[in-house]
Formats: sequence, structure tokens, C-alpha cells
Amino acid sequence: MSYQPPKSPTSAPAQSPFNPAWLLAGLVASSIAGVGSLLLVPQFSQVWASFGAELPALTACLQAYPWAPCLLPVAVLAVWVAAPRARRDRWACAFGVFAGMAAIALMLVALYLPIFVLASKI
Repeated sequence: MSYQPPKSPTSAPAQSPFNPAWLLAGLVASSIAGVGSLLLVPQFSQVWASFGAELPALTACLQAYPWAPCLLPVAVLAVWVAAPRARRDRWACAFGVFAGMAAIALMLVALYLPIFVLASKI
């Protein structure tokens, strides 16, 4: 009788199937920031013009490039492609949600910063 190596009762872990809901959630969350920027910046530009004061650098950057947050869904897709295959849809969702929330927060600060600067001078 020859030696037979022991056989493991467990098999290799199965790869998790692709779940498009995770990717879609990341894309939607990041798209909200982009669409919000395109809708809000023109309305605030009229308010800033009435101030007649120089805009802070963050606000001037947002006013010059209101389309920049619209690139976030492309970044979500890039993370999805670059992430390890087993959890790539969850990585894309996490990046999209966190990047979207950060972009919205930064956008709100940039939109209201001229008002706070003007109020501090009064």
C-alpha cells in the first residue's frame, strides 16, 4: 500500500458573485455630488457677485470648475477596476459614498465661505 495524503473535508472558498447593487450605490452617491455642484454653483454665483468682494481661493476654484465633482463616478469605476476581484464592488461602493459625502461637505463649505468671510469683517 502506498502513501495517500489526507484530503481536506473543506473546499476552497467560493468567490463572491458580482453584486451590481454595491457598484450602483457608489455611482449614485458620487453622482449626487456632481449634479449638486452643477445645480448650486450658478445660483450662488449671483449672490457672490452682489458682494463685490474677492472670493476665497476654495470658492473661486469651485466657481471656475463646477464640473469637477462630476468626475467622481469615473473615479468610482476606476476603483472598481483596480480593486481586488473578491470585494471590488464593495470597495467601489465605499469609495463612492465616502468621496460623495466629502465632496458635498467641501462644496457646502466653499459655497458659504464668502458669506462667513463677509460677516467676520462687519
